[in-house]
Amino acid sequence: MDCCLNHSLTAYIHNRRQFIQSLGAGLIPGVLPASALAADGNVLNDQQLLDSYVRLAGSHDDRLVIWWMDGIRYGVVNAVAKPLYGMKVGMFHRYFLQPDGSFQIAFFELTYYTDLQSGRLLKFFDNPYTGETNKVRHVRLGPEVRELTSQGLMPPKGAALGDFVKEYRNSLGPAKTGNRKIWIPASVEATIQFPKPTAPQILLNLYTTVSGSLADATSNKATTSACDIAFSNVLKWEPWMNMQDRPGQMMSKAEGMKLFSVTDMPDDYIACADEVHPSYIADPVSKLQKQVDKIKSKNST
Repeated sequence: MDCCLNHSLTAYIHNRRQFIQSLGAGLIPGVLPASALAADGNVLNDQQLLDSYVRLAGSHDDRLVIWWMDGIRYGVVNAVAKPLYGMKVGMFHRYFLQPDGSFQIAFFELTYYTDLQSGRLLKFFDNPYTGETNKVRHVRLGPEVRELTSQGLMPPKGAALGDFVKEYRNSLGPAKTGNRKIWIPASVEATIQFPKPTAPQILLNLYTTVSGSLADATSNKATTSACDIAFSNVLKWEPWMNMQDRPGQMMSKAEGMKLFSVTDMPDDYIACADEVHPSYIADPVSKLQKQVDKIKSKNST
């Protein structure tokens, strides 16, 4: 958020809400603007870029991978940004290499909005723009299956999901290298329109950069490597804020890192998840099992 994802789609379609993100981009000063070089000095090709990204963002085996991020959501009116509430983000993944070199990802996200001063879970939000007190809706996206290629995170397929996506642009890279580090940006920009006339149009603009050791990320001997994550997005007002046609928009920024166990997540995140989604945080692997079975079944045919 969550510090990034991957700010998930099936849950948002059912709830007519945004799916965020798992991918994005940042500006890194003092690095090479051209194609990234591996630790051996060779330019990364498309498959090497994807493999390096997965070592950073995930893993080349199917272990549980968690993106933990902490950040702030802002309101923006007339180019003036106002911090509104905190974001505590958890994205839970399992990566599966496919015969064509792409990856299928079993995924879900749990993101919580928090009070800026205390850091505690927000249940009601005093809206500075309307003067109203709004009931807060926290985010559960997925579980779902995502496809990752050298072009980035691919759009959903099938009539149940894909027909609602009217525009979709994605990217992965180009990577940047310097001082024995590598940065790989990714993005998703999309327009989603549900068939019901009263349903709002959803605009997604999600940008994430993963970074870590150049040698580890580009090594064919490595399964995974340590990773820092930076996330930002631009979006319309949250529906639960009841902003109607008021001008403005929202933006978020978050930073964090890759983890491999719920026990490594901060206590304040666990407290939020225990209150809102206790079964998901208690056993994320079991919550992803149906998606994992779907991926494995497809691969066995």
